[in-house]
Amino acid sequence: MKREKIFVSYSHKDKKLFDEFKEMLAPAIRKGIVDIWDDSRIAAGANWKQEIENALDAAKIAVLLVSPAFLASEFIANHELQPLLEAAKKGGVKIYWLCLKHCLFEETEIATYQAAHDIRTPLAALEPKKRGALLSKTCHELIKLAEDPKRARRR
Repeated sequence: MKREKIFVSYSHKDKKLFDEFKEMLAPAIRKGIVDIWDDSRIAAGANWKQEIENALDAAKIAVLLVSPAFLASEFIANHELQPLLEAAKKGGVKIYWLCLKHCLFEETEIATYQAAHDIRTPLAALEPKKRGALLSKTCHELIKLAEDPKRARRR
């Protein structure tokens, strides 16, 4: 399977910040510049675990929205994060992470990957205007990372 998608891993307890992230990317998603996958794409009646595994296999970029709830999730740790980190070690997936809230990410393998922003100030700690500016900046970087080099040259 060709790796083309952006897999977004987040805790449902952080849905508000995930929604802000996805809203910021909406124009790029609509234009087909990026193709993000999150669990909202799982249809009713689908085998949800298989859907997640298929999406993990298709990911070329893993966006990790890191928070205490993210790190506390056994499902994320065992069924999303582990396969993504293994694929990253083999060069198949690029890890792109944002710090949503202060947490103990240093105690995880995530700490070996450069964050998308200055983690001293997590997104949730920023006032809405500054958070929007940071999301815009990080989403622009994500788009550049995801873009097909041929498409990028035509712009």
